[in-house]
Amino acid sequence: MVKTAKGLVDYCKAQLGKPYWYGSFGQFANTSDLDWYAKTYPVYWSDSRVAQAREKHIGQKVHDCVGLIKGYLWSADANSPAKYREDQDVSANGMRTKCTEKGDISTIPEIPGTLVFMSGHVGVYIGNGEVIEARGFQYGVVKTQLADRPWKWWGKCPWIDYSVSSAANQPQLKAGDRVTILPGARYINGKSVPERFIGKAMNVMSLKDGANALILQLFSRIALQFLKKI
Repeated sequence: MVKTAKGLVDYCKAQLGKPYWYGSFGQFANTSDLDWYAKTYPVYWSDSRVAQAREKHIGQKVHDCVGLIKGYLWSADANSPAKYREDQDVSANGMRTKCTEKGDISTIPEIPGTLVFMSGHVGVYIGNGEVIEARGFQYGVVKTQLADRPWKWWGKCPWIDYSVSSAANQPQLKAGDRVTILPGARYINGKSVPERFIGKAMNVMSLKDGANALILQLFSRIALQFLKKI
């Protein structure tokens, strides 16, 4: 089965609110696995975390950060248990290394399903300036704003087909179009757009940088993922 960027986004949305278990990749939580994780990763799995997981998480699908991507790759669907694959078993940093198409976060394309990275952590960009990430034990799988977290890089997962999503999500903008600037907007250089411009309607002057940014009325280049056509 071909794994697609849209499929990854849909899978991540289905996991929102589910628990974070360090070391997991889409299994259904059970006491046997919990005991194994506690023994294998004692620095992470404190007694209090084990007790909380045993009381509240059993029976739910669980992931760690890179396990959220593995869960999609290794599961038949969002409600099926993942089946381990050694050839795709990498860490968050290892996943970034595997990405052959990647760059600085300020150049992230507006393609839902693109991975976002900071050192030791990975999330999934779902479009419109939002990310889904298995953030940690105290958070679980949550949706966050791209601009609110210290993401440093983006990359395309080597085991995901982005061809359909890339074409479908290319902004159809031209000079004279009107756009709204979304919350958390950043310029193409990564700097934040001043709050006074958020929610404002602007005219498109011209596209720049291979359609990764555009020039607006305010004569600044804003990354496309923070703009909405009106």
